Amino acid sequence: MKTGLFILIAGIFCVLLNDSLLFLQIRRHFKRKIYSYLFWLHSLFFVACIVWYHLFIPTLKGPEAYFWVEKCISIILLFYTPKTLYIIVNAFSILLRKAKCIPAARIVNRLALGIALASFIVILNGITWYRYSYKIERETVCIKTLPDAFNDFRIVQLTDLHLGSYGEHYPGITKLADEVNRLNPDLIVFTGDMVNSFASEMDPWIETLKKLKAKYGKYATTGNHDYGTYVKWSSKADQENNLKQFFKNMERADFTMLNNTNVPLVIANDTLYLAGVENWGLPPFPCFGKLTQALEGTDGYPVILLSHDPSHWRQEVLNYPVDLMLAGHTHAMQLGINIGSFRWSPAVYIYPEYNGLYTANGQQLYVSRGVGYLGFAGRIGQRPEITLIKLTNDCK
Repeated sequence: MKTGLFILIAGIFCVLLNDSLLFLQIRRHFKRKIYSYLFWLHSLFFVACIVWYHLFIPTLKGPEAYFWVEKCISIILLFYTPKTLYIIVNAFSILLRKAKCIPAARIVNRLALGIALASFIVILNGITWYRYSYKIERETVCIKTLPDAFNDFRIVQLTDLHLGSYGEHYPGITKLADEVNRLNPDLIVFTGDMVNSFASEMDPWIETLKKLKAKYGKYATTGNHDYGTYVKWSSKADQENNLKQFFKNMERADFTMLNNTNVPLVIANDTLYLAGVENWGLPPFPCFGKLTQALEGTDGYPVILLSHDPSHWRQEVLNYPVDLMLAGHTHAMQLGINIGSFRWSPAVYIYPEYNGLYTANGQQLYVSRGVGYLGFAGRIGQRPEITLIKLTNDCK
């Protein structure tokens, strides 16, 4: 059975099952038949959406496919997550009612309503305002061998913009440029996944990205999505041309690509090397990174490495003289809890280093949860991140 047909059947089944269970729980409140008709009309609307999705999405051959897929996923989650939570919690209310524990049943029923309403509000917030409610994460990173001239050197890290996920009126990219420029960074680095697959996703935003300014320039490396490997291309040449256009677009946005190369940053007579590898990933992600090539000529100097996937750090980077690696990729799954010093996301079960600063063998890794989103068109508990890193050699 083809994947698309499976999604169609499974989607319709889940909608009808969910709504049937909910109807059985709340039908006693429907005093008039019109309420029942409206309930099932609502259900049929979502069935129609799934059928439309099945028929329409395969016809899309460009960036708009991601936009509509994410919107469909988000709308279904917005309505069916609260329903599912209500069904589960309210089931205990029904059991209590059957056991003649009426006061307790009423309390549980109200709890079920509260949980459902709260989840609706949280998801609605996540797919509207919260998705561009940027959090500036400030981190001081100590490198013992850092030359004095680079003390207090300020680096802004951006990652995982996924430009194909936004409509043309999305306000987040303009706001991002304004927020970054207010920080007055010495250097701006981008650690991959500028697009979802298509180079043309950058077209509406190139002029805005050009407005990002840093004293010592803007540098970037590729992420797994930038190669277009998630699209079925008409030919290999089309995919290669897409990647060539992507690099041209990055150049138009004033980013210098570090594709398994490095560049010296010089202040006065002091030097710090910035190196970057193309995407390095464990299967099924593409692996084009060549670390030894990226580090050529950096011996004896402090090195900051741009590498999209944090898995690269433990798999290879820790065996090389890299003082600080900057990564993204995880998005912190766009879901989790950040309260004070407490952080949790389901991403931790896939990526032990999924967000924040990590240290091992005297080397450091910073993983940003990223700016954009993919799949689910929003964020819950994991605000999009602009990272401001200040370098120091004062390691007290």
